[in-house]
Amino acid sequence: MERAEEILRAAVRPRRWAKIEAVLHQRLGAVRAVVENLHHPHNASAVLRTCEALGIQHVHAVETAEDFTFSRRITLGAHKWLTLHRHETFADCAAELRAAGFCLYAAMLDPEAKPLEELPIQEPLALVFGNEKQGVSAAARAACDGAFIIPMTGFAQSLNISVAAAVSLYSVARRARLERADGGLLDAAERARLLETWLPKSVACGSRVVRALRK
Repeated sequence: MERAEEILRAAVRPRRWAKIEAVLHQRLGAVRAVVENLHHPHNASAVLRTCEALGIQHVHAVETAEDFTFSRRITLGAHKWLTLHRHETFADCAAELRAAGFCLYAAMLDPEAKPLEELPIQEPLALVFGNEKQGVSAAARAACDGAFIIPMTGFAQSLNISVAAAVSLYSVARRARLERADGGLLDAAERARLLETWLPKSVACGSRVVRALRK
């Protein structure tokens, strides 16, 4: 892969390379998004686009009852730069996140729910968003460390899933960058692994070059 990376790196224009490096070094590892059984592809697409724009690298999709499908017309290529984890059950998703040291908080109305701005940010944090109609499942609620709400001052007391995700993820991403000593960023080893996957997508026929050099 080192030879392939050399060739691909040489093919990237300086301006594009500067953009890749700038984005890579702002990628967050301490904040992740979890979506459970989303039904509408446009909501899934909007969440992916939001995560990419905010520098949130990892998105977890639980597909117990609904397949996670999205529209490339809406993501506009944003999905290419993300790490998407698919899970058959929420238990599988929670286990993977726990193993990586994450706390899980679900977006839901609950008497014990914390206001969004009070979520703990010093530990890696995963925000869980449920189905458009049913919300977060009972299994997900039981597996989470707690719940959170977006404080509202209007007559409306709920938001569309994609809007709720955008508001919530923006808040925790901003706080992670400002309040964590490491800025919540990916470590050097993961940045290097990520670059390996990004380079072939940044050059015309990049995937073909990698496959040819692996033969």
